[in-house]
Amino acid sequence: MKRKNLLIYFILAAAILIATFPLIGCTGSGKSTNTSAAETASAGTDTTNIKQVICKNNKFIPESLTVKVGTTVTWVNQDGYIHTVTSGTSPSERSGLFDSGNLNGGETFSFTFDKAGTFDYFCIPHFSLGMIGKIIVME
Repeated sequence: MKRKNLLIYFILAAAILIATFPLIGCTGSGKSTNTSAAETASAGTDTTNIKQVICKNNKFIPESLTVKVGTTVTWVNQDGYIHTVTSGTSPSERSGLFDSGNLNGGETFSFTFDKAGTFDYFCIPHFSLGMIGKIIVME
């Protein structure tokens, strides 16, 4: 009987671990972060201090986003393959302001824009396919 109970507890623990594993790392803080998440995109002009851009089908959606100074933008990879969010106009002309590194499907990257200006970015592996974006930050 003890072996049967131990087996049941083991199976239950394994099921709980498998169910909660995708949630590990869903919180974070700081200027830029990579985390796991599944959220929807906000497009257009900023109305809150958090906005999202979706990485899907080798595109950033929306491609251009206007926000206010102090806004945190979160990019969500909704594809089943790697994307990056890298500041600059091309792989040979990176600005160094932010770089997500490789984002697997379901992962996110966040960056807080503290200054007004126009900030171009791109996906390194899919730049040649036109995966580029722009954040316009207003006072």
